[in-house]
Amino acid sequence: MATDPACADGWSATCADDPRSDLLVLVDRHTRAVIDAELHRLARRAPSLSPADLAFVNTVLEDLAESAILAPLRNAPRNSAPLLTRIFDAEHDDMRRR
Repeated sequence: MATDPACADGWSATCADDPRSDLLVLVDRHTRAVIDAELHRLARRAPSLSPADLAFVNTVLEDLAESAILAPLRNAPRNSAPLLTRIFDAEHDDMRRR
């Protein structure tokens, strides 16, 4: 509901009437999957890395994804959600075809 306190800023993953909510969830899941795949690949290629090293890389990648992708999506104008959804869905479809 638009008057829900969680939606007061116009953006929240729990805000049911904001189409950006679904987009953020989609992009967040995709980002997490990419980070996990890269960590797995890195662990295989560099077995000498400790769990602490991998945790550090994970944190850096999460921070990068937050600042470069997720924060700008949260701050995008409400009316841009349909366009952004098409862009990210198209990218997601391309990734599934590979």
